[in-house]
Amino acid sequence: MSIWKRAVLYLTRKKGRTILLFLYMAVMAVFILTAFSLKNAAEKELVKLRETFGTGFVLKIDTENPANVTVVEENGTIDSMYTGTKITDEMIQKILELDGVINYTLPREFNIVWTDLKLRPGGWAKAEPDDVITEEYIKIAQQEILAYSCTDGKLGKNFSTGALEISEGRNLQIGDRFQTVISEELAERNGLSVGDAITVEIKEGTYLPTKEYQKTWGNPIQLEIVGLFHMNFTQQYADWTSESAYMENNIYVDQETHKLIDQIIEDNWVGEFYDVGYPEVIFFVDDPKKTDAIIQEMKEREDIPTDSLTVYPDQTAYEASAKPYSLIRMFSMMLSVIGIAGVGIILYLLMKLTVRRRMYEVGILLSIGMKKRTIVGQMLIECLAVSAAALVLAILLSGPLVSVCSQAAERLAEPDAKEETYRVTLRNGMYPEMDKISSDEVVISGEVTPETVMFLIVLVSGISAASIFLASISIFETEPKKLLQSM
Repeated sequence: MSIWKRAVLYLTRKKGRTILLFLYMAVMAVFILTAFSLKNAAEKELVKLRETFGTGFVLKIDTENPANVTVVEENGTIDSMYTGTKITDEMIQKILELDGVINYTLPREFNIVWTDLKLRPGGWAKAEPDDVITEEYIKIAQQEILAYSCTDGKLGKNFSTGALEISEGRNLQIGDRFQTVISEELAERNGLSVGDAITVEIKEGTYLPTKEYQKTWGNPIQLEIVGLFHMNFTQQYADWTSESAYMENNIYVDQETHKLIDQIIEDNWVGEFYDVGYPEVIFFVDDPKKTDAIIQEMKEREDIPTDSLTVYPDQTAYEASAKPYSLIRMFSMMLSVIGIAGVGIILYLLMKLTVRRRMYEVGILLSIGMKKRTIVGQMLIECLAVSAAALVLAILLSGPLVSVCSQAAERLAEPDAKEETYRVTLRNGMYPEMDKISSDEVVISGEVTPETVMFLIVLVSGISAASIFLASISIFETEPKKLLQSM
């Protein structure tokens, strides 16, 4: 009788033992398959988040270092002026040449402009003139807004993190000229839509102490509205919050418009004009793992003077959104380790117990001339046959179970409803900045992939084979004569 027939005969005669082993193997296989499917789903979402938030590094001027700041008196006022290393277009282009750096954005590059649009009233609407603040200045301040410079709209920090999103039209693109994106609220308040135009001006009273507050520098600039943005946060306010501190009042403009505004200001400035360069630049990298190496390479380049600049990795938004997925991945990996260890240890103990109980059978088979490796081969066939049947059942059950577990993981990892996704702060009490502090809705599209199934088959088959060989060591180590005498 062949070992295949003997294996089938043993499994059918020992039905109780076979069924118990089958059920145990099936349960553990489902356990492992589900855990690995959740881990793979979480890792897939983490990859998407890396691509969405474009992790990289920040390069900014260091205004906290006294060596970089000089006190100047200009136009009758005393102010501190940054005089350290400047971030210029030339420096940006050199950094873009570094291997792994793919793009950049200017998060703090903006100008204060005047508009005749109806704005959300702020602190200046309630202000009263006094010995310091004149009525003419108040009228100017009531209509001042921020015009943020935009290279590629989708890369802008507020858009890439989801704090703002385009609800109508499109975002600004490289090559745009005299075009703008405004808020839904500003458009509604003024009866505007995509395709309409707005006008901004640069008032002398905004930048210099003067008696001609309403004097316009240069010509008014007409901007075509190409898109409207929606704010995915609620901005808190106080009585002193100025009009330009409300994000809904502010606009985004293309680089050409920004450069024109800069030129108009410089041409009309009274006294020495201090060009501080770009205050901050965010660079994007193709692989977050390269960030530290790229920063080090940049610091070592003699033609990129970064000694007095601040440089640090920028993964705040990614880390906030990735937190629940990282927890799911870690939990799934723990379950996977537990499942694999459970299968390995328990299966080895079961096989060892089975071999000990079958020593009488082993002795008889040896007495009729059967070789030890043939006996162990029969046991291996029996174990693999049960494992194969258990794997089939596990694969059939894992699909619905993975779906249920994915939904449960989403509910457990979803952000607290009481916690705001974005935090809005006013830098210097005037300029709104949005930081992502928690994740969006957690989505786990768990599915059993062919790769995961193949991995499980190889894993379970390997563990089964290893358990049989380890448990059969006593057979190989015991001489046939002693084995028969012990019966």
